[in-house]
Amino acid sequence: MRYGIMKWMILAVAAFMMYQNRYKLLNLILGMRLLRTLAIRGFLKIPGVRDKIVQDMF
Repeated sequence: MRYGIMKWMILAVAAFMMYQNRYKLLNLILGMRLLRTLAIRGFLKIPGVRDKIVQDMF
């Protein structure tokens, strides 16, 4: 019982800290070339996003 409550408290604090520093984390992640490439590829796989970007470009 104690272990479960402690685990959820630590998880909640970690989530809160990540939320507070979300833009710093995003800049850190997107500053890495491989992760930036993977993020863009994943983003372009979302239906409608790629069509909208291509439509705006041409």
